Amino acid sequence: MTLVKLTNLLLFVLVLGGCGSSATTGPPAETPGDVQLSIVSFEGIQEHIARNRGRVVVMDAWSTSCPPCIKEFHNLVELHKKYGPDKVACISLSFDYEGIGTPQEQQDRVLKFLRGERATFDNLMSNEESDVLYRKFKLAAVPAVFVYDRTGQLRKRFDNEQAKSKAEAFTYEQVGQLVAELLDEEPGGDKP
Repeated sequence: MTLVKLTNLLLFVLVLGGCGSSATTGPPAETPGDVQLSIVSFEGIQEHIARNRGRVVVMDAWSTSCPPCIKEFHNLVELHKKYGPDKVACISLSFDYEGIGTPQEQQDRVLKFLRGERATFDNLMSNEESDVLYRKFKLAAVPAVFVYDRTGQLRKRFDNEQAKSKAEAFTYEQVGQLVAELLDEEPGGDKP
């Protein structure tokens, strides 16, 4: 083999090896502050809630196609910052998958929004279409916020199903008040 052929072969291997290594390593390693989105089943959502026993859980059900959801989402981020993940587990649950195509096809749009909000907590999207998810949660529409106590029991679902006007809609102030009350309770659910 001539020196030119050997050099070309070596160069080819280096270029190919360099391209191959980035293509086969997968996504970059998670770094602190990264925003991630997991696509899970309804059972996976329940498991996320259950694995946070010992903390108050606030799960915000939302969609990028819901203007009130988008407007109020920053409140979940603020709750996360205020209490930290040791006391309050914040979970966002996107209802963006409507059964057209695959959930993965919605992922970029949802992640773009979450990254813009710096939502560094658990972000979930169901692998089941939103109509199925609405039925399983017995929910008419988003936005909705589910608050679970430290034993994993649902204490309150905030939604606007009974609201007849904007003035009757739930607020994150009400969510925050309930979270503060639950944090004041003894771990067994009783006030000190």
